[in-house]
Amino acid sequence: MAYNPELADRVRAIIEVMGDVDEKRMMGSLAFMVNGKMAVGVSGDEVFFPMGGGEALEVALQQGAHRLALASGRSVPFAALTDPDDDLLADWIGDAVERALG
Repeated sequence: MAYNPELADRVRAIIEVMGDVDEKRMMGSLAFMVNGKMAVGVSGDEVFFPMGGGEALEVALQQGAHRLALASGRSVPFAALTDPDDDLLADWIGDAVERALG
């Protein structure tokens, strides 16, 4: 599934002020890389965040995210948001950049 370019622009506007960011296209998605690690991605109309699994993923799910669903059915430790407002998106991106830099 191709990523939503308008959603990617929203993510880009937030993340580019947080530091050095590279963009990488991956299987129809757009990944935003910080410190060589994926911090945020856009796939279709969803923004997704690698969580590393475990407790971090469970906390994200409790905060309103859902588990990213892959077309293959494979499970990955990524949380996803659908149609987040700008404030929520900025908060999640800030946390994602901190994880990537950590």
